[in-house]
Amino acid sequence: MKLYYYVHTGHRVGLDRLRRSAPVIKTLEAMGLEPKLLVNDFRAGEYAREHFGIARYVSVDVVRNIANLATPADALVFDSEEEGRGMWEDMAGYFRAFVRISDDPEDEATKESGLVRCPDIVDPRYFQSSAHDGGDVYFWGDADYEMALRELAGAFDGLDMTLLEGYYFFMQYGDELAAHFAHVADSETYDETLTGAGRFLTSSPQSALEALAAGSKPIYLEKPGASSHWRERLAAYGIPVLEKFSADEISRKLRETAVYSGETLRNDAPVAIASYIKDKLS
Repeated sequence: MKLYYYVHTGHRVGLDRLRRSAPVIKTLEAMGLEPKLLVNDFRAGEYAREHFGIARYVSVDVVRNIANLATPADALVFDSEEEGRGMWEDMAGYFRAFVRISDDPEDEATKESGLVRCPDIVDPRYFQSSAHDGGDVYFWGDADYEMALRELAGAFDGLDMTLLEGYYFFMQYGDELAAHFAHVADSETYDETLTGAGRFLTSSPQSALEALAAGSKPIYLEKPGASSHWRERLAAYGIPVLEKFSADEISRKLRETAVYSGETLRNDAPVAIASYIKDKLS
């Protein structure tokens, strides 16, 4: 039996799922398994190798091509909302074991071997004390294919904030946005910029959790059209939530003192999820 771990990634959806799945994959490797990461493009695979040390990965351009690699004797972990329940049930019937990772708090398993609902997974490397002398930082996310931020960036005028670029930002896109920010940080400095921020304003739920672990005082600014369930999930950790791009609202939140409850964010979550997956393979 081979173990495949599919993560929905790419220039339209970003790397949030990869950032949370990578520490689980590394833990599975430490447990003696040999998971092979499946991503949607080669750049996501390169990021996994360079930033998380995951050497075993394959690019599959569409989710249905997984069947061209795997056999019914294999197991699949599926971190994606693609296609829908009909295909998930087909996968559950096809593979020896099929474990699904879902962001839907009301999701219910049917034929799956296992279901992990709303996991808040942060790489243990972010649970480290560090100096937060990098000022205020904003991170939209790794992908902005529609260039939506360009229309919203006026909300950051005059806030003396650094823009942390996304991994999939178009060439020169940061230059276009620079007029609204005091500085622009390259995506390659993601870890240093996030952990060193005084306050980390972000529209990426995963990055909000990572900033919380790092003590970088996150604020979650919801993208237009984003799923509303993240509001309650992040607010449970004391992370302030903004539902629209408003200069007045952003400025007000930056002035407020938030009471975070980061101690409830588990640094052993990768071990717990990896153990659950391993158990479901037997």
